[in-house]
Amino acid sequence: MEFDLPDIAPRVIYTAGGFKLTATMLSSFIVTGVLILFAVVVRVFFVPRWNKDFRHTSGFRAFIEWAVGMFDGNSADLTEKYAPAVGGMYFGCSAFIMFGILIELFGLRSPLSDLNCNIILGLITFFAIFIIGFMKKRAKRVLHYLPVIPLVTDCVVPFSMALRLFGSVYSGYLIMDIVYQTGLRYVLPVVLEPIFTLFHALMQAYIFMFLSMNFINEAIE
Repeated sequence: MEFDLPDIAPRVIYTAGGFKLTATMLSSFIVTGVLILFAVVVRVFFVPRWNKDFRHTSGFRAFIEWAVGMFDGNSADLTEKYAPAVGGMYFGCSAFIMFGILIELFGLRSPLSDLNCNIILGLITFFAIFIIGFMKKRAKRVLHYLPVIPLVTDCVVPFSMALRLFGSVYSGYLIMDIVYQTGLRYVLPVVLEPIFTLFHALMQAYIFMFLSMNFINEAIE
C-alpha cells in the first residue's frame, strides 16, 4: 500500500503581495488567540470570585491551581529567586505547546510541526539562559564564554531543543496521517487520535519545561 505523505513544509493557504499565510501560521494565531481569551476569562470572571471565597472548590479550580503550582514548584526548585518570572514564562510556553498539539484534533496542522515555530521556542530558552545567568553571576558569566566549548554548547541549545520538538511533533502528525489513509480510517482514528494526541501534548509540554528549567539551573549554579 502506498501512502501520500504530507510535505514537511507547511501548505500556503493565502498570499497577499509578498506575504504568505501558511497552515501552521494560522494554527499559531488560533492557539495564541484561544490562550489569551482563556487567560482573560479566568482572570476577570473566576479569580476574583475564588479570592472572595476560599472555601469554594470545583474541578476547574483544582486543575488550575495544580497546573500553576506544578510550574511554581519546579521553577522554585531549579531557578531560585527567578522562579516567578521563569515559572510564568514557561507556563505560557508549555500551554502553547500543549494546545498547539491538541489542535490536530480539529483537523488543523500543529504549529509545532513547523521548524520555524520550534526555533522561536528554543530561542526563548537560549535568551533566558543568557540573561538569567548574567543577572546571577555578572562578570563570571561573561568569563564563562571565553573558552570555545561553553559558547558552542549554549548556542546549540535552541537548535537541539527545536529539532527534538519538531521531530517528535512531526512524526506524530505523520503517523496519524498514515492511519487516516489506511482501510480502517473510520475506526482507528476515533480511538487512537484523542488518546495519542492528548498524551503526546502533555508529554512534550512537560519535557520542554523540564529541560529549559534545568538549562537555566546549570547557568545559575
